[in-house]
Order: sequence, then C-alpha cells, then structure tokens
Amino acid sequence: MQAQQSHYFVYIMGGQPRSEVKIGIADDLHQYVQAIRSSSPPAVNYATADKNNLVYYEHYDEKEIALTREQQIKDGGADSAFSLIESMNPNWLDLSDML
Repeated sequence: MQAQQSHYFVYIMGGQPRSEVKIGIADDLHQYVQAIRSSSPPAVNYATADKNNLVYYEHYDEKEIALTREQQIKDGGADSAFSLIESMNPNWLDLSDML
C-alpha cells in the first residue's frame, strides 16, 4: 500500500489590486478557503468579504520547503508580493474555483 502524498500550499489572499494581502500556508487550500468564507463570526481575523479572494498560490510536497517559501514572500515586502500575484494573476481574480 502506497502512502498518501502530502500537499502544502503557500497562498496569498487579497481583494482589490495592490491592497492589503494575507500570506500563509495550508495543507488543504480548498478547505481553508471554504472555512474562511463560511465562518460566522469569522474564525480568522482577516476574513472580510473584500479580502477573501485567493489571488495566488504555489504547491509543494514538503512542508519545510513551503514554510521557507512563505517566509521568503513575507520578507520580500508588499511590492514583491504584488508583483508575484500579477505575474500569475494580473487581474487579481479569485483562483479558488481552480482548486
């Protein structure tokens, strides 16, 4: 029997282009996004309607690599995060339907 492969996602949640974003890591990105959107009151302090869009994500098989990447993105500052989002998603569309 083969062991189930782990999945880790570095994500950026945001709303309007070049506005406040949240950078984090999740092992089940789809479930995480759904939990943010369905929590009432919000389980996550960040969970407001205009900031719940999944605007960027990366997939990793190893948690340590995902954690390192998350920190790199956070250390790069807001302009770096905005550039990263716009390289993959120039219109800041919600990517959660692609999961």
